[in-house]
Amino acid sequence: MDEKMSIPSSDAAPMATEDSDIPTTDYDSDIEIEESLKTQQKKQNPKPKYWDRFGLKGNDEERQDVHTYSSFQLIKLGLYAVLFLLFLASLVTQKLSLAIASSKLTTDFKQDKRTASNSSDHRHVSDPAVHGLLLFTAMCVPYVLTFSSSCWKVYFGNLKRPSISSVIVCAVLAALQSIGLCLLVFHLLPNMGPIQGLLVLGATGIIPSFLKLHLTLNKTCEIRAKITEFAVDLFALSLQLSITALIFVPNVTFFCRVSSPPGSNGGYYVTKCLTNTVSRIKAVLALLLTSLTWWENFLEKLLEKKSLKGRISNIQSDLNENRAFINIFVSMCKFVTSFITVFIIEDSSQIFEQHIWQEFANQKVQDILDIILLILSSIAAYFIACTSCKLQMQIFSFSIPCLLSTPIAAILFALICSRSGEILKDSFYFDCDISCDAQYLKSNYCLVVALLWTLSLYWTAKHIWFPEQERIAKVERLFVNPLYCGILLEQDLVLNRKRCYNENLKKSEEEESFSKTIPPLVYACATMWHESHLEMVQLLKSILRMDKDQSFRKPEEENDYYRFEVHILFDDAFKNGILNEYVTMFAKVIDEATSSLNSEPIKMMDPFLFCTCYGGQIVYKMPGGNFMFIHLKDKTKIRRKKRWSQVMYMYYLLGHRLEVEKESFAQDKPDKINDLFKSKAENTFILALDGDVDFTPGAVRILIDRMKKNKDVGAACGRIHPIGNGPIVWYQKFEYAIAHWLQKATEHVLGCVLCSPGCFSLFRGSALMDYNVMKKYVQVPSDASEVLMYDLGEDRWLCTLLLQQGYRVDYAAGADAYTYAPEGFNEFFNQRKRWGPSTLANILALLQEGDKIVDVNPNISWLYIIYLGSLMVSTIIGPATILMLIAGALVTVFDVSIVNGYIASVIPGVLFFVICLVCSTKVQLVVAQVLSGFYVIIMMVVMVGLLITALTQSPYHPSVIFLLGLVIIFVVAAVLHPREWVNILYGFLYFVSIPSGFLVQVIYSLCNVNDVSWGTRESSTPKSEDKKESDPLSKIFSPFTKLTNFSPTKDDSEKEKLYKLLEKAVDNRCAKCQIGGGSIKQNVVTNDEADQPCPDKKPQIDNSKSKANGVKNNGSSWKWIENNPFRGEAVKMDKKESKFWRQLVKQYLDPNDESMKNDLTEKLRELRNNVCSGMALLNILWIVVNFMFQFRSPTVVTFQLPIKDYGDENGIYEMKIEMLGLLFIIFFLVLLLIQFCGMIMHRWGTFIHLVAITELPNPFRRKNNATDSVGMNNTDEDDEHEMTNAETLKQIESLQRFGTRYPRASQNNDNVAGTDNPDQDFNQAVSRPRLRKKEGAYSKADQ
Repeated sequence: MDEKMSIPSSDAAPMATEDSDIPTTDYDSDIEIEESLKTQQKKQNPKPKYWDRFGLKGNDEERQDVHTYSSFQLIKLGLYAVLFLLFLASLVTQKLSLAIASSKLTTDFKQDKRTASNSSDHRHVSDPAVHGLLLFTAMCVPYVLTFSSSCWKVYFGNLKRPSISSVIVCAVLAALQSIGLCLLVFHLLPNMGPIQGLLVLGATGIIPSFLKLHLTLNKTCEIRAKITEFAVDLFALSLQLSITALIFVPNVTFFCRVSSPPGSNGGYYVTKCLTNTVSRIKAVLALLLTSLTWWENFLEKLLEKKSLKGRISNIQSDLNENRAFINIFVSMCKFVTSFITVFIIEDSSQIFEQHIWQEFANQKVQDILDIILLILSSIAAYFIACTSCKLQMQIFSFSIPCLLSTPIAAILFALICSRSGEILKDSFYFDCDISCDAQYLKSNYCLVVALLWTLSLYWTAKHIWFPEQERIAKVERLFVNPLYCGILLEQDLVLNRKRCYNENLKKSEEEESFSKTIPPLVYACATMWHESHLEMVQLLKSILRMDKDQSFRKPEEENDYYRFEVHILFDDAFKNGILNEYVTMFAKVIDEATSSLNSEPIKMMDPFLFCTCYGGQIVYKMPGGNFMFIHLKDKTKIRRKKRWSQVMYMYYLLGHRLEVEKESFAQDKPDKINDLFKSKAENTFILALDGDVDFTPGAVRILIDRMKKNKDVGAACGRIHPIGNGPIVWYQKFEYAIAHWLQKATEHVLGCVLCSPGCFSLFRGSALMDYNVMKKYVQVPSDASEVLMYDLGEDRWLCTLLLQQGYRVDYAAGADAYTYAPEGFNEFFNQRKRWGPSTLANILALLQEGDKIVDVNPNISWLYIIYLGSLMVSTIIGPATILMLIAGALVTVFDVSIVNGYIASVIPGVLFFVICLVCSTKVQLVVAQVLSGFYVIIMMVVMVGLLITALTQSPYHPSVIFLLGLVIIFVVAAVLHPREWVNILYGFLYFVSIPSGFLVQVIYSLCNVNDVSWGTRESSTPKSEDKKESDPLSKIFSPFTKLTNFSPTKDDSEKEKLYKLLEKAVDNRCAKCQIGGGSIKQNVVTNDEADQPCPDKKPQIDNSKSKANGVKNNGSSWKWIENNPFRGEAVKMDKKESKFWRQLVKQYLDPNDESMKNDLTEKLRELRNNVCSGMALLNILWIVVNFMFQFRSPTVVTFQLPIKDYGDENGIYEMKIEMLGLLFIIFFLVLLLIQFCGMIMHRWGTFIHLVAITELPNPFRRKNNATDSVGMNNTDEDDEHEMTNAETLKQIESLQRFGTRYPRASQNNDNVAGTDNPDQDFNQAVSRPRLRKKEGAYSKADQ
């Protein structure tokens, strides 16, 4: 690793070293070779004629993220104002309702009741005991909601049980809080005026103020700043404690109820007050015990294991990991304690009196309007507070309204009482003359003290003005305790707002700081094979959009900055030792895709070429400064197919790269290296792509947000949109829409998504590096069932491994990606032939290990396992259900017997089943097409049958209601997805194709389980060339075509001789150049002893070393270098990386490995027979059972419905329904309703995410008047171009040697010595901007 690497420069060419196999060749001494190279370059890059000035420019519309639309910017701008006003209104309403409700608890209010009853005013005034019960109900609503949500999380989320000691301690603290809150509501507030009661709530932060002193002392900052902050904290604590002194000061009327009844001539008198010592002690205890509610948020994070601090640390850890389980007991304890306390404080004898409960049941709306508003406003305020914080609108829409709510409520109450008191009397039965005196408050000096109480409370909770959480953070990341406090709403939201954002208390401070400073590193890894020109351009444009977006972002943008690197892996890239037509096409479209994203045509820098043991590697530096690695795989040297390509880049990026970087930094501070790279692995993401996917940078940012939101998320996928033309694509558009709208959204809400598609998904590096994930993923299938999981659905298999390891898989509907779908019937059926068995195999594996997964994965519970089992049962009996549906339609429409109907519907399915077992695939597909068309006609009969049922029998028949419900759910789903509503138009095509999808397709897939071919993109040449080969003229000129083909074949002896002759001539010239001792301008590709040397340099190679390394000089490793369509120079790969590739191929990717030669044909055929037998048996049994129930009608249920149009003379319609069919319809309807509710919940989360990620233009930002800069290759200064090449090569070498783009040493030399500050070295390595010749290769106008 410490060996210096040669860097080409414009001054002098590097000399060959002793250890390398690089020959030195003087091209000036060989005019013929120089001319041939120039000729080859001209052919590859022909110079256009001066008169050829006309060109083509694509007019394809660039895809745009949803959140970049101006409509979303207007929505976000409006939400700032709407949330501010709604939140402020909710807080003020809650405070006014609380003031009115607490005033009705006083004894003089009971006197007012008697007075009102004797007067001419006949308003109903409720008894204080009854209103106390109502207020107790409002206070316990959060407890009930907390209990319900905690039970849901425990039983549907499978949380582990905490320690008993933690439960007991939390329950005791909750009991004390409840006692304090009851004393506050039923003792202190009734003895004060309503406005004084609102103001005194600002002094409920005594315990948090005291705990904040310790936090300030342990804060790491300058001593002067620490002393200043500690002094202010001490002053805030003294202000909070001042209320206890005022309570015991005699003749302080602030803690009394003051009234000014009519006829008092502006005077006032005290009707209720804290007179004795016991009542004052109760008031102090009320404030002190209530402030215990927020102890956890202001208690420092403890990591000790012993003594009292160790016990507190265990409690903190249990609360952090098992809060829902603890809250079940805490909420029950709060409810019981509150009931007992209220029972003791109030007159206990009245609660059980009959007249109290009678009056409780006879309450009018005006009697309970204050309680209703108290409950609803509290729920609304909490919901709005969570939304504002998730949208990162906290300061304007959360903090400021909280601060303004108390003074606005007090002023508004005083104004209403002084000017419009009749409003409160008519609406709430509240008499301002008896319960409030606004004139008294104008001259009360305690109002200044009350204002200081509020300010001191907000100083204690000053963290609300400096939010640090990520976008769309979970509620657990926003607030410490769940839900809200119905009484102290404002104070609870402020003090409960989470101060520390570290979820894992077991993390060290170093690891936490590393996690905050390390930006996300996104490796975009695309697997390619036989893509078309349009698909290649689509992928490259998506990658270059990411490169462009990343280049304009700054490291200071903590929420949106990321690092980016691209790896493209070409399967089967070689044909007879040279690059095939698909790679050649890819090389030609690179510049086309690059120029399409810029206002001016630009080209990438010339790449660097590496000869590797698996084929070849090409490295581009994209215009944004990020690198694109193209790995060319030779199927004779490395395993092909997508799964092995994924193994290849995952081991390279997460195994080799990360470990090399870890070693380069471990020399300085080995004690921090583990924490540092654990956090780095958590922030390293693999963006898995297909070769034809189209996506935007915003979609990737949405997936990154999902990863940031929850560290347990191992993978996240987006919304996949199929594109293409034809009815097969239209069918898939609706199918994909329904699958994402309903099924994936429900999986995300109830548990975890089962499959993150490999065409566009983001995987967390640390999750892939965990036990039993990648190590299992590289296993070669040894059994037939493993073939279905491992090779036919690699993306689903990888997600299954993540779920089994305890990780979560998320679905982000706002991350849109577009991929080409099969347009032909055969290709579509062959694709589903892979997907169907793989899906069933993976779900079955989850169900079989359900108990283990429930124990390991906190996101999966037994209820979710039951839901998956229900879906699988419906899939298995799907063919029989379709046949029974057709039979019922035949009976209804053609009035045939039930026996004939079943026979007519079953025969086609049985015949196709037999054909699939005995005939070839070609015959099966032909029959499948014919049968699919036949079933389209049958489905029209089914529609007619449903219409006849609705008209002749009843529109309320279960089958009609089920169909209407299905249509309504789909229409509502389309309305909730306004950008995708057009997919609903393809619903009719999907409906008439249901038998094709759920009957024909299922039979074809299961009967061909033993066929493990890929089924799509099987063409060995591009489509345009296929058309040429099909031309009859190509057969006539085939002899001339063979003569011009340079690649040798076994049956072409003349061409073989010509090839050997040319190879020998080239070798002789190389030997001649070596004897001459000349030097070359570029580093010729060779590999060291750790890798396979390029055998074209025969005079340079030691035959003994070559034999010892097992290397064959077959001439296949160098031809692609000499005959490649890529511009650029060939350089030598780093020794350590070369060794890694050789070891990886030898251990896991050797195509000649014995494990790859296992013939599982017989086992697959046996598995096919077993699966088909089992499916046939289950479906036959299901058909027989339903047939017998319909034939004999033993369980027909009669429903009498009051329908005049279809009923008898009494208007009663008797509807007879077979019970089994009714239960079956109910079963499917329940599944649909569950999915519909899941869609609603997920849709709200998607809307919040899109609004949160929407960026509003800053009107105060200075405009950049810099002119547009051109691409890096478009320069006239050759020396600058050479300097750029040198910098680029140096960065590539750093990636190979240190795992990061920049070495820790100075950029001016090649030494590896580190600096004095390793942390600074690391921060520079992870966040330093890219080196460029100019300030941006992209046009600034395109930013």
